[in-house]
Amino acid sequence: MLYFLFFCSGLSGLIYQVVWVRVFGNVFGNTVYSASIVVAVFMLGLGVGSYVIGAWADRRYATGPESLLRTYGYVEVVIATMGLGISLLLPHLDRVAALTSSYTREENGWYVVSTFSYLARGGMAIVLLTPITMLMGGTLTLLTRHLVRKQLDLAGWRIALLYGVNTLGAAAGCFLTDFALIPVAGLRAAQVVAVLLNLVAAAGALWLAWREPTTVRLKVELPNKSYVRSGFSRTSSDARALVATSAALALSGFAAMGMEILWFRHFTLLLGGFRAVFSLLLTIILIGMGVGSLLGGVLVRRTSRPAGWLMVVQSLFVGFTLLGLANADLDGIMAAGALAGTLSADAAARIVAELAFNARPILLEVGVPALLMGFAFPLANVIVQRAELSVGRRAGVLYLSNTSGAVCGSLATGFLLLPGLGMQRSATVLAIAAAGAVVPLYLAASVGPHDKRRVMPLVGSLLTSGAALWIWLMLPPGHLLTRTQVKLRADERLLTMSEGVNETIAVTEVPGRGRGLITNGHPMSSTALLDQRYMRALAHIPLLSIERPDTVLIIGFGVGNTAHAATRHPSIRRVEVADLSRQVLDHAGYFKGANGGVLNDQRIVVYINDGRQHLQMQPTGSYDLITLEPPPIAHAGVAALYSREFYALARSRLKPGGYLSQWLPAYQVPAETSLAMVRAFIDVFPQSVLLSGMRDELLIVGATGATIEIDPERVATALKRAPDVAADLSRLDLGTVTEIVGTFVGSADTLARATRKSPAVSDDRPLQEYAVRSVIASGLRGVPASMFDLSKVGAWCPRCFDDNRPTPAVAGLDTYLALLDQAYRAPGADVAAVASAPPGRRRILGSAYLGAVVPDTDAVHNVIGVTLLRAGRYGEAADAFREALKRRADSADANRNLGTALAESGQAAEATDYLRRAVQLDPGDGGAQHALGSLLLERREFAEAADHFRAALRAMPDSAGAHNDLGIALASLGQISEAIEHFRQAVTLEPEFEEGRRNLASALKARRHTGS
Repeated sequence: MLYFLFFCSGLSGLIYQVVWVRVFGNVFGNTVYSASIVVAVFMLGLGVGSYVIGAWADRRYATGPESLLRTYGYVEVVIATMGLGISLLLPHLDRVAALTSSYTREENGWYVVSTFSYLARGGMAIVLLTPITMLMGGTLTLLTRHLVRKQLDLAGWRIALLYGVNTLGAAAGCFLTDFALIPVAGLRAAQVVAVLLNLVAAAGALWLAWREPTTVRLKVELPNKSYVRSGFSRTSSDARALVATSAALALSGFAAMGMEILWFRHFTLLLGGFRAVFSLLLTIILIGMGVGSLLGGVLVRRTSRPAGWLMVVQSLFVGFTLLGLANADLDGIMAAGALAGTLSADAAARIVAELAFNARPILLEVGVPALLMGFAFPLANVIVQRAELSVGRRAGVLYLSNTSGAVCGSLATGFLLLPGLGMQRSATVLAIAAAGAVVPLYLAASVGPHDKRRVMPLVGSLLTSGAALWIWLMLPPGHLLTRTQVKLRADERLLTMSEGVNETIAVTEVPGRGRGLITNGHPMSSTALLDQRYMRALAHIPLLSIERPDTVLIIGFGVGNTAHAATRHPSIRRVEVADLSRQVLDHAGYFKGANGGVLNDQRIVVYINDGRQHLQMQPTGSYDLITLEPPPIAHAGVAALYSREFYALARSRLKPGGYLSQWLPAYQVPAETSLAMVRAFIDVFPQSVLLSGMRDELLIVGATGATIEIDPERVATALKRAPDVAADLSRLDLGTVTEIVGTFVGSADTLARATRKSPAVSDDRPLQEYAVRSVIASGLRGVPASMFDLSKVGAWCPRCFDDNRPTPAVAGLDTYLALLDQAYRAPGADVAAVASAPPGRRRILGSAYLGAVVPDTDAVHNVIGVTLLRAGRYGEAADAFREALKRRADSADANRNLGTALAESGQAAEATDYLRRAVQLDPGDGGAQHALGSLLLERREFAEAADHFRAALRAMPDSAGAHNDLGIALASLGQISEAIEHFRQAVTLEPEFEEGRRNLASALKARRHTGS
């Protein structure tokens, strides 16, 4: 039962760690530096606690060994209490973090977070996490001291069993946190579960302690007071063994944790930066370590040479690690993904397929090395555990050495090796460190009686490690990185590739299309015309609606499209750029042709920082516009820029009447997740509008004012005053007010209705990070149709319409939006290529072809025909309707409209045929019934005309024209009294209807004359 309780303790500890890294990311900023601070404090706390409490446990063992189990139970109670307190305190630390944060200016003029800020954050993390993590680390040595008494020959096995079950519990905690607890209940609830698990461990331990007979006392022999005080053997050989083994574990921890950081970077490139990928990787590592520890425990019971076996394990770790890295290949993984993607559409089956898809390459690369990592702690303990009274202290020394090495390995790999050497050469350094651990292990093995066989493991290990390193070094320099990159197109060329602290960056170029920025294997931004369209619209459209804006904040630089667009506005005096990647900004020069070297503009102020943290550091009312174009929304950490709390922070930093605009690539996540993200936005910005910069590249824009409206006259005036802006927009087919307003797809009311049943994304529930689990699902099309309603454009632009007709400032807006509506609704297979559009057609469509790529469907040709019909171009309109009928002969709309166009051009006979076909297809089409009746009336076919007018009135009972025309037909048939009733109804419906009034007077006169 005690081992089960320690399993629960390990499960709880990883829940805390996963959640705390997430929450501290929101508090300190989602940067690699902030995450490293939290992980370093956590791990060092574990190590220090294991040593301090282990030493105390040794002293307690000497005087009251039966109290150790009860002490463990009390420690778990204190951990639970502290865990609950931290969970309540953490979300409120952001203000404190902001107050203690500041910038320093570099020689190039860019601002970076000051050293004092990191020290302050480290101080906060130390104050909050050190006490609880020390207690967590101490539980291992406390239970080790409780279980390992006089039977030192069983010390290795019992320590291995403790360490193994605790590590397997940690693996379960890692998996459950990101695959169940946070997605279902949220971060806060996950911490409550961790607290409950601590209480379960505490209750179980106290119950076991209570069951032990209190009268039983263990007899502990105390050699002398100095030995009890120091806890170390009086022989120098024991001290040398402890020092040497500790050095070996420090090197092992350095290499193992450094390799974990490298694996995380590697799988970001291979599988994507998804939360599920990281969680599954850490879970598999922990499972491997836990199983390896148990196997190590079995081994130590069967060997008298633990140091030799640990040397062998280290050399095998080097070999299998390098082998796994060398064989990893993105093409093979993607082929497996394509196969997995063909599985059942059933949600449960797809989740299993995605997990299996992610797990396979991780297991192949990481499985065996992780297993070997687990052998280190139990084997090392067998080497040094030679005295009954120092078991806890020695186990603590080893654990502290291992965790200290691990912290150094993670920091060195993340901040020095990967940025300076890249993945492949970093793996070389880490492998050498792992192989180097055999030297102190040999020294530890030399402490015992002289034995020539102790040299054999050293030689064998060095030969194995050396051979693996020699083969590794024979690989081409770019082998590892090249095999993680998507193959370029035939016409695409790679301009540069580099690795930095946060990511791997590549710049590519396609002649005639532009240059692209690829981060961690994902296309992030580009200078392609259609990409520029929505990126620049993020700045242009809100700024055109603000009266003399002067300050803009851009979160996420990309290739500089948005920043350059903001600087085109003459009233702008300051544009702040916040980006946590220095590398992205360093590559801005590759895109100078599109961004105009914007970073050299004196109005640009660059901050190397997380955008949310930068906002937290600014005073309220700082900006006219905040615009965001974050990385892919399903990637780990990005949820912090799409949560309700972030939007509340951003709103507080806007001036009165300020705007927030954000890229919303809803196609990257399932529809329900898109709705949850929009729900969070409109909860804070109820005055909002959804725009389309390019097909499904959506922009969501919110305003702090009482309404959100665009004034066509103001926009037209602003364009005249800012020729640079007008030229930039014209280049993107947004040069007219019609085209700018034509980006509209959904009003605030439409968004509110679409999301009324959706939960909002929040810091506690980062839903989009769990919507996509792998690259299999990363292509999901999740743009919900319920967010689109182009007919509500008047809510955003009320001055664009006069009596439901577009004003001259936005001439043709109704047709433009109708065409775009067809484009948005068209399936991808129906989309027509721009190049195939006939010149005349392209002139009619204008930027609709370029901005949305209009599908070649009957509906589109029908809309084109209606446009021509309204313009009085009846022949061209008829041609468009005939094109629509070629694509769909049973289109009632196209038949009706073609009949109307033919009638207007004097071809009444042919028009009648098409109108008859229209009413056959749709008898409820009142317009077609009325039009056909009118033609029959002109042909003096009164009876049939009357039938069609009656059918028209069944569909349109309030049509004054139909009542009037039916009255004419009836009067012509001699049915004067019934005709009078319809004339009267026409006049009642429209009192100013002169023709109806005349017909009514004539009918009344005729009735008096005939006496009928």
